[in-house]
Amino acid sequence: MKRLLVLVVCTVMLLTISGCFPRVKPLPKAVLIDDTHNNIFASSIDEYSTSASSDYFEGIITILYSRGYEVAYSSEAGFNPQNYAIVILSMPLQAYTPTEIAALNAQLGKKGKIIMMDLLVEVPPSSTFFLDALSDGLNTGIGFVWGLVTDTVNNIGGNKLVITSDNFGAHPIASTLSNKIAMMFTTKLTVEGNASAVVYAENSAVFLTYVSSLEEQASIPQASDPIPIVAASSVNGGKVVAISSAYAFHGTLMGIVPGNTELFEAIVDW
Repeated sequence: MKRLLVLVVCTVMLLTISGCFPRVKPLPKAVLIDDTHNNIFASSIDEYSTSASSDYFEGIITILYSRGYEVAYSSEAGFNPQNYAIVILSMPLQAYTPTEIAALNAQLGKKGKIIMMDLLVEVPPSSTFFLDALSDGLNTGIGFVWGLVTDTVNNIGGNKLVITSDNFGAHPIASTLSNKIAMMFTTKLTVEGNASAVVYAENSAVFLTYVSSLEEQASIPQASDPIPIVAASSVNGGKVVAISSAYAFHGTLMGIVPGNTELFEAIVDW
C-alpha cells in the first residue's frame, strides 16, 4: 500500500513539474525567403536587379516543395522569421535591425534553421558586410570575408570565377555529398567556436582581396590556407548554414551541376 501511495505521489509531482515547463511548439513546415532587405535578386539598384525572386530560386523552391514545405516571401508575408522552420537570407544590401536579429534568434530558439547566402559585390554596399554583422549578432562563429575566390585549375569551362570543389569537411551535411559543387563570384568564410566548414575550395584556389585605386580595383592574393566556402553552426538550439555564393543555388547552375542540388538537399535535411 505504501509503495502504491509513493508511486501516485511521484506521478502527481512529475505531472505538476512538467506543467510548469511548457513544451516549445514545433515550427510549421514553412520557409521564409527574405526579399525586403534590398536583396540583390530583388534590388531596386539597376546594376544588381535580376528576374523575379521565384525565377531566381526556382531550383531550391522545387526541392522545398518536394519535401513538403510551403514557401513565402517577406515582401508578402512580412518579416516574421520566428514563425518559419527555415529562413533564407540571400544577398541583402541592407542591415538587419536589432528587432529583426532578435526575431531570428527566437526562430533558432525554436529549433529553426537559417540559411545565409553571400555573393561578391565589388563596390559597397556589399551583402558580405551585412551578413557578417548579422552572423556576429547571432553568435554563429561564422565570418563572411569580402573578397573573391578564384581557381584556374578546378573550374567550369576554364573560367576561374566559376570554381568547383569536392573538398568536403567532416560535417554531417557533407557526409551525403558525392559530386563536385560549383560556385561563382564566391567570397570567403571563416569558422570558429561551434562553427565548422562543410566545403572548402580546392587547394588550387586563391583568395583575392581588393584595394581601391584611382583607375581600377587592384587584387592582392592571400595566403593559400584552406578556404571555407560552405559552413554550418549549431546556435541556441537551432542551425545556421552559410554559403559564400548564392549563385550556387541559382536555377541555371543547379541545372548543370548535380552537386549543387545535392548540397541544398543536404542542408534542408540536416
